[in-house]
This record gives sequence, structure tokens and C-alpha cells, in this order.
Amino acid sequence: MKIQCDVCERAPATVICCADEAALCAKCDVEVHAANKLASKHQRLLLQSLSNKLPRCDICQVHSLHSMSIF
Repeated sequence: MKIQCDVCERAPATVICCADEAALCAKCDVEVHAANKLASKHQRLLLQSLSNKLPRCDICQVHSLHSMSIF
């Protein structure tokens, strides 16, 4: 499941901003963090690098468990 951008709500998010607690697409990330000097210093993490560390949602977990079942 893709995480949508919290700002535009259309594009898939590519980063998480720790200070804003927001998921942002690349375009919105540039626009939001170019607003001022303080915002430009916010730590942001790439979602791609976090994807293996995040827990699966309930739906994904259920599907992966069913696919592993042996009947």
C-alpha cells in the first residue's frame, strides 16, 4: 500500500518529515522545506529506505499469512 502525500493528497509520498510529522511527495517536500531557513533544516527520511523496517498493515499481514498456508 502506498502512502499518499499529506499536502497534495494526490501523489505517493517519498519522504517523512520528522519535525512536521508528515509524509510528502518530492514536489511538496521541495515547496514546504524551501519556505524558510528553519524548515530547510528539518530532518527527512526516505520512505524507500524505511519500507523494510515498517510493520505491515493488517490487510497485508493477513494476505501474506494466507499465501504461506499449506492445505
